[in-house]
Amino acid sequence: MEGAAVWAAGTTCATATMAGLDLDMPAALAIAREMGASGWAAAELLLAMRMGLAAGSAARRTDSPGS
Repeated sequence: MEGAAVWAAGTTCATATMAGLDLDMPAALAIAREMGASGWAAAELLLAMRMGLAAGSAARRTDSPGS
């Protein structure tokens, strides 16, 4: 249940920027907690989501245009 709440909150609070996707952590944490996720679990899972977004963005920047 907590994973689903955090995923829904994270995808709702992700915004596209010129640098890639960004995550509004305070809003996502509040939404996840309202959906039933405990605070520590939501914080850990949202941090992992944000790190994944950053890693994906970095990978896209380092990929060559022809690959």
